[in-house]
Order: sequence, then structure tokens, then C-alpha cells
Amino acid sequence: MTDNFAPLFRSTYGFQIPGTKIYIDPKQPVTCAIISHAHGDHAIPGHDTVYCTYQTAKLLRARFQNFAFKIITPKWHEVFEIEGFRFRFASAGHMLGSAQVVWEKNNITTVYTGDFKRQHDDSCDPFEVIKCDNFITETTFAQPGKIHPPAADCLLALKELPPINFVIGAYTLGKSQRLTQLINQHVPEFKVMLHTKMVKYHKLYEEAGFNLGNWTTFQRQIFRKEKGIIYIVPPPVLQNYLPSASYLRGMTSGWEHLQLGYELNLPISDHADWYELLQTIKDTTAKNIYTVHGDDEALKNYLSSSEINVTSII
Repeated sequence: MTDNFAPLFRSTYGFQIPGTKIYIDPKQPVTCAIISHAHGDHAIPGHDTVYCTYQTAKLLRARFQNFAFKIITPKWHEVFEIEGFRFRFASAGHMLGSAQVVWEKNNITTVYTGDFKRQHDDSCDPFEVIKCDNFITETTFAQPGKIHPPAADCLLALKELPPINFVIGAYTLGKSQRLTQLINQHVPEFKVMLHTKMVKYHKLYEEAGFNLGNWTTFQRQIFRKEKGIIYIVPPPVLQNYLPSASYLRGMTSGWEHLQLGYELNLPISDHADWYELLQTIKDTTAKNIYTVHGDDEALKNYLSSSEINVTSII
């Protein structure tokens, strides 16, 4: 349970700012929604008015035929006012267009991170540290000792294997574009092929000015005849690929259980790990931490002897 002074609470429709009709990443259609990024667990269609970044709006229009009646797209740090609150967007570093939602009222600054990461990523804008009083953060990987290794290291390991092809699972929006860019940057000797569902999002990333490198849509005959091809597929498609002597399989995820059953270990995550979460809390200088999207018990225990208060909005 959150206290009466929490800057956000969970209502029937999703996260809501107390005393307003303003929702952040709501789970049901509402009159006024602020959307942090275009992933389906944060953005649904059917709202009256949506505030989001320009790139998030482009991705949402590609995903949904009628996402919202009205979409307003402020630039980074451009202030927009709703019901007496002054809002702005700061980059979250999670994927193209992903934003932290920052708002101010009565000289108190609150930051809602949405999903975020601190690792370097050339396929999207980097995370921005915003000093604040209240910090509302995801705790997806808030497990002591949890660390995401450098993404490049996971791919460089592929060079040590005998010549073969690879079928690698990655989420269609966000992860597959980052993976394509990483392959071209760190192991360019491999040829990237994409599942058709990913192509329109790759094109939107490139239209936004992010160079993902070389890639082509999947060509079955070439995949069968040639070696050194990395075929990127959505996770459900990966599950249809059985073990084979002609390719190795892997899933790009920070979750260990999603690596099970595949020949490759690819712990590439687009979320902050334990140490990045702690560093971010320190960087914001916030004394009030509110948690969403994950298990926060370890974080509460770790900060229990400090002057920082940790409250769940989960």
C-alpha cells in the first residue's frame, strides 16, 4: 500500500496522479494519458488524449490503427501543463522514444522512469539523470548482485564458435533493433536477417536517424545454403525452432529462465540491473523512492538503514 502523500497511486485504470484525471501508462482507455514508451505493457489504444514523445507516437501509430483521438508530442524537456502540473519528458534510454515523465508542483519534482537502462545503446537516446524529490522507478531486476554484462561480450562469443547459423529471439519492438545495431557494430562479419514483423520498426528507427547497419528480411533458401547468418525472430517464433545441426538458438533477455533450453546464453537486457538501479537512486538525490513493475523487497531491505524511504506502488 502507498501512503496518502504518494505522488502516484494504482487505480482501476492504472497509475493515476492523486486528485487529478491524469494517468501514466494506464491499462485501460482514459480521457488523459501520458505514455512513457511504445511497449504493449505500457501503451494501449483507445484514449481520448495522449501525451508522448514524437518517436513514441510514430511507433504507436504503426502498432495501432486508431491509437488515440488526439496525440500531443512535446519535445524533450518542453514543458506542458495539465491540471496545474508542469510536465516534461526526459530520455529513459530503454528504446526509441522512451521517456521519463517529470512533473513539478509546489516546488516538488517527481520523476517516473517507466522502463529504463543505463547501458550504452546506439539505437536510442541515452538515459538522463534528473534530480528530484520523488523518484518512481521500475524494479524489474532489483535483485542483489544482479548484473547485466556488456551486450557486446555476448555477441563476441559467437566468433569463437565453428561456422554455423544462429536463430536468436528478440522482442519485435526495441530489442530486435538494438540487437541488429550491436551485431553490425561488434560482429559485422555476420549477416543479419529479420523476421517480417520487425521490418517496419527497423525502418522507423532509421527514419529517426539511428543507423542500425546492414540487414535483410529472411530468405529461407539463403539461410539453408550459407553460413554466418543471424536470423532474429520474435520469441514465439523462436519456440518453433527445434534443435538442429545447422543452427544454434538463443534468447536475448536478462531473465535466466528465458535462456533455458537453448544452446546460446545471451543475457542482453534493456532494463537497469541492481547496481545501475542503486547508482541511479544516488544520482537523482531523491529521498522518497516509489517502486513499480517488479519486486522491491530487496531494495527496501538494502536502503532500510539509510535516510531514503522506499514505498511500493506495485
